[in-house]
Amino acid sequence: MSRKLNNWLDAYMEYTAETESAPIFHKWVGISMIAAVLRKKTWLNFGRLRMYPNLYVVLVAEPGVARKTQAISYGTRLINEISGIKISSDAITKEALIEEIIGAEYDEPMRDGSIFKHSSISVISREFESFIGQKKENTKMVVFLTDMFDVEELPWKYRTRNKGSEVAPAVFFNLLAATTPDSLASSLPPSAIGGGLTTRMIFVWASGMTNKVPIPELSERVLKLKDLLIHDLSVISRITDGYDFSASCRDEWIRWYNNYDQLSARRLCKDTAFNGWYSRKPMFILKLALILTASRTNSQSIAWSQFEEAISLIEEVESLMGRTFSSIGRSDITVDVDLVMSIVRRHKIITEKQLIQMVWRDIDSRKFDNVIMTACRSGDVERIYKLPNGDKGIWYAWRGSSDN
Repeated sequence: MSRKLNNWLDAYMEYTAETESAPIFHKWVGISMIAAVLRKKTWLNFGRLRMYPNLYVVLVAEPGVARKTQAISYGTRLINEISGIKISSDAITKEALIEEIIGAEYDEPMRDGSIFKHSSISVISREFESFIGQKKENTKMVVFLTDMFDVEELPWKYRTRNKGSEVAPAVFFNLLAATTPDSLASSLPPSAIGGGLTTRMIFVWASGMTNKVPIPELSERVLKLKDLLIHDLSVISRITDGYDFSASCRDEWIRWYNNYDQLSARRLCKDTAFNGWYSRKPMFILKLALILTASRTNSQSIAWSQFEEAISLIEEVESLMGRTFSSIGRSDITVDVDLVMSIVRRHKIITEKQLIQMVWRDIDSRKFDNVIMTACRSGDVERIYKLPNGDKGIWYAWRGSSDN
């Protein structure tokens, strides 16, 4: 079965272009869809290890501003058309999820004629907190998700009270979810940040829409693209066996890895909560290189250009992911500082009077002084007393980086 598109991910970005969701959300939804259909039956031959293409992708934005749920819906409409792909419920108990994993068993014919048994499943959750549960009750789910990410090719055993031990062959667990900083704060305690689960997640942040689309028209061009995307995603879902580095790619990877410093002062995200994440950055790049190769071709030799693209994708996420945990912190003004900074960021410049009018229900005048001083000391907000036109007063101007 031959492909009809040169690059599935590029075509997916074209398919979703005239919508209101942030483009970076569409990009990572598309990546997650490819990972979901590749499943456990494909991997990167990595010396004595195998690197599988499963990812934990979490879209993060303030409520309603970047259309994260819409972005997910465009991807699910395509993957629901692909036969044999197990998608789990987005709100489910740990016990029910285990039953679904055990029930998602495939007998996959491989290229050498052998049969490979695996249990591959993807969770697509539009509200991450409804899937993972509140932080007072979700410790077992957090540990479970951490374990599922790293399950290798050996059978996975689970002991139940009523049924004894149950076995799932070669588990593959892929996750796509959406959340807000506040919802993440309600789901993950401060002690969990920077720990096992969050180091395995790719947090994709966006602050707003790129386009305003009054009516997302279902044009003939969009319908044709949808059919082509479904066709080629089905082709991708049939790929089996291992991917390999091309000869030159292997040398370039060794050079890049030897020069990589996870503690570099020049890294794009300075938040210390991501120290553990940076230890896994090379792993994310390896997984992405496999996925990007599958997006383009049936060839299972990975070129260095795919690694360069993977590095670029990860660095795009890195530059903004520090905002993910803006509502989680030990300081009692963390949430308030983030609120004030988000308002100044949105307005670019705002008078003190206007700012206080917007936050007085949450921040009284005495607390405001502490909050605004903290925001200014971050370097992202500047207090100014005179505008270029000569007007005098108190304004706050955004001096931080712009974002997607």
